[in-house]
Amino acid sequence: AVDSGVPAEKVLISYVGIEPPSLAPDRLETVKAAFEEEHGIRFGEDRILLNLCRQVERKGLAVFLEKGMPLVSEDIKLLIGGRGPELDRLHRLRESLGLQDRVVLLGWLEDDVAAMLRNEADLFVMPNIRIEGDVEGFGMAQLECMHAGMPAVVFAVDALVESVREGGYLIQEADYQAFADAIHGYFSLSPDGRQAAREKASAYVRREYSWRKTTEEYLRVLEGASS
Repeated sequence: AVDSGVPAEKVLISYVGIEPPSLAPDRLETVKAAFEEEHGIRFGEDRILLNLCRQVERKGLAVFLEKGMPLVSEDIKLLIGGRGPELDRLHRLRESLGLQDRVVLLGWLEDDVAAMLRNEADLFVMPNIRIEGDVEGFGMAQLECMHAGMPAVVFAVDALVESVREGGYLIQEADYQAFADAIHGYFSLSPDGRQAAREKASAYVRREYSWRKTTEEYLRVLEGASS
């Protein structure tokens, strides 16, 4: 906005509130058990990466399957949720790269399943790539997972630099080795260390992206404009 000629003192950035729905304990266990049975996964025993998004090229999942997954320990699984124009490509790559036992393509997810995954998976991954004319405007999926206590590993691309300022791992774009190292570094932490990382991620989002904070910022602007 400033580069376009708007005076800096007239620019205020107010972020959207991040307060994703959660499940009651009994419902969480029911959804979790059904998912584990369907996909042969055991949360808390298997090491699980998660990506939830509309599957478009800039999200970088296709390139990550080619360049990132070979660098990640073979016992670490990746769950990919969401539909989009890249989904067919992801299915083909999963087969051609022999990742059938490591990558699960979930497609569209019911809200309860998405809420369960935000609670139960270990790390959220967002390996975005730069696409001219199609930038990541902000990104909410990683913050929704962080709200639930799941740290995020993301490439420093577009607005992800701004949204993941704390509570996650911001990796230089296209450095897949560093991305894999961050994943392994998290899993190498002690149980207390991982718990501290989860609490830091959650505290960051709840502090910086609450609807109360957003509402207060809007009110300040509106009250100032009317005075």
